[in-house]
Amino acid sequence: MRKVIFSTIFLVLIAPLSAKTIATVNGYPITLKEANAFVKRATRGKATYARLKSADKKKVIKALATDKLVMETATRQLSKKEKYAIWVDYYVRKHYKELLAKAKKELSVREKKAANADFWVRKKSARIKVTDAEIKKAYARNKRFFKNKKTGKIAPLSRVKPLLMMQVKQQKFVRKLMKKAKINYSPKVAAKK
Repeated sequence: MRKVIFSTIFLVLIAPLSAKTIATVNGYPITLKEANAFVKRATRGKATYARLKSADKKKVIKALATDKLVMETATRQLSKKEKYAIWVDYYVRKHYKELLAKAKKELSVREKKAANADFWVRKKSARIKVTDAEIKKAYARNKRFFKNKKTGKIAPLSRVKPLLMMQVKQQKFVRKLMKKAKINYSPKVAAKK
């Protein structure tokens, strides 16, 4: 039993290494399997890499090299947080219809309206201009919220400036919106019959 498990694990680990490498780009291998898959997609299954002319093979390798280099370099250079955001965005786009149906069914009317309001305020407040003086004033008012619980140090303005800018824009937009609002503090309730 142990021999079977060991040989299965060995084959699984060695299989990617045994794929025939037809080219490399900055040390990253481009395999025959990748080339065949690319040609199959491009020709809708009518050709294989081996049946291509030499010039066409070079074009395939160049296209695969571009893809491989971009993917590997991006994977190395993006932060963990950026990768997670990208994966979530990709997942949402891939499963959009199912997620939309689930959201329609599971979110309450209040949650839907709150989400709409949040997006609408962010969209409208994006155009509002904010000065550095306004941001510094907001920072001074809210310093206690930027305190690190472990170290007790307050985050510098440069670190929280984007958050403060967004908050000041939203506050300015809401104030502008409320100026136009007509609030009736003592509405006359219609008598029920």
